[in-house]
Amino acid sequence: MTHSPFTRGLQAACLAGAMLPALCVAQQAAASNVTIYGIVDAAARRASNVGSDGASRTTLEDGIFTGSRLGFRIREDLGGGLSAQVLMESGFDPSNGTSSQASPQADFGQVAAATRFWGRDIHIGLRSSAGWGLTLGRQYTLAHQMAARFQPQGNPNNVALSVFSSHHIARQDNVLKFDIKLGGVELAVSRTLGEVADSNGSDAWAVSAGYGAGPVQLGAYVQQLKNVADTEERKIVGLGGNYKLAEQWALFAGAMRRTNETSPQTNKVWTLGANWQLLPAVTLTAAYLHDKQGGSSTLEGKRRVSYVSAAYAFSKRSDAYAVVDHNRIDGGYAKPAFMGTTGSQTAYTLALRHKF
Repeated sequence: MTHSPFTRGLQAACLAGAMLPALCVAQQAAASNVTIYGIVDAAARRASNVGSDGASRTTLEDGIFTGSRLGFRIREDLGGGLSAQVLMESGFDPSNGTSSQASPQADFGQVAAATRFWGRDIHIGLRSSAGWGLTLGRQYTLAHQMAARFQPQGNPNNVALSVFSSHHIARQDNVLKFDIKLGGVELAVSRTLGEVADSNGSDAWAVSAGYGAGPVQLGAYVQQLKNVADTEERKIVGLGGNYKLAEQWALFAGAMRRTNETSPQTNKVWTLGANWQLLPAVTLTAAYLHDKQGGSSTLEGKRRVSYVSAAYAFSKRSDAYAVVDHNRIDGGYAKPAFMGTTGSQTAYTLALRHKF
């Protein structure tokens, strides 16, 4: 069957009209780059001194060093070296499917809704090719970002291995952050809004500086935190970094000091650690963290944390790791919630992890 030129033209016009919305969507999709990523990290852990009678317990839980998460990273080129960026990251516990960071952390972590899905990170911002960036939303504190440089596995996800984060808080709501990179130097400043009428409650600020060139990475920060009632102010100062001795060796060291405006409590924390790539697929890690608390005879005490781990990489995305960690609490140092009685705790962990 033959068609006249008019019929063929009409068919072409109809086809073009039908395809036009799809072409528009394709153009919009091409302008915005969306990356879906995540980590699933499940750990079987046997810990002593968990019950009130000092009994041991075996659990299946979220990762020791890296928390499980699902994230979306979005970037749109606005032209002139400027881009719009969005990051949305939700944490979850692979042992039972529940959301992590779902309940707001009171006071220094800011008060928000009763529950939330994007508990790890959710912010929007602008980024310039000139090296500066501005972000707004729920974000990591500058202290948390810098302290990751001091430790061989970054800030550990499990509270039993985490010391720095217990003082500076990992993330906060209502954060405005500006950063700029000038060669190897990174500078950043942040302001956290308390959102409390007629009060500066929970208002907080921070400044940080970092340097990275060749085998050296350094970081320093000052972080001020206030509680919601505006009755306590905490100031934290930290300094440290890491040095790559060779392709297989890296050393880590850092120190932090915490003071309180309305309490005599002071904490001085220091850490040493190392990563050793024993074989192309095997990495060994060791770290020691020491938290000395003072300010009064009743407050004086210390917490000491040490751990060793070995990781075997099946591929660039999948690995298995084992950890042995030990905590000891002395004197007036408050007993952590993960310990049953004041004293010591030892734990053994086997875990599987996949990154995508």
